[in-house]
Amino acid sequence: MNTVLYRIKPTDKKSIEQFYDVYKELHDGSIVGWTVKELYRWGQGFVETEDELPYLEDKWISVNPNIGDGCELDDGVGIDFDFEDEITEQEREEIERLYCDGDEDGRMCGAWLYDGDHNWQIEEDSIIIYGPFEVDKITYSDYNIVSVEKVELKSRPPLDRNSAWPFK
Repeated sequence: MNTVLYRIKPTDKKSIEQFYDVYKELHDGSIVGWTVKELYRWGQGFVETEDELPYLEDKWISVNPNIGDGCELDDGVGIDFDFEDEITEQEREEIERLYCDGDEDGRMCGAWLYDGDHNWQIEEDSIIIYGPFEVDKITYSDYNIVSVEKVELKSRPPLDRNSAWPFK
């Protein structure tokens, strides 16, 4: 069986990031959360259909990190946390320490989020690629690359003001 994927890479350095949106429910039923972005010098992401490709003018695209054969994020250059006000300074420091340095089992970053001993839940896990983009159409057969074909991105079509979209 052949599977076709579209591999998207940034053409500029420092133009790809791993993004997590994290939350937990408090005892009173309210929710509190934080986000973290890990910026990398290089990497890639995948989409499954041509309809999911960015347009030539797009500044960024968000892709699912679980599609394809890995994001191959390389050469991390920064981590940026954004906490809601309800999270105390002590909690922030503990989250940053565990995320960046790891827990007693050596889990850090995404591994700590997914498998660490805490009550945080992941709302979103995505790869954000900033343009300009380089796109390849890749055909897999038993997960071995069979062919690679460059894809030229299309310009965004003009909005037809006479159509009923988005209210069809």
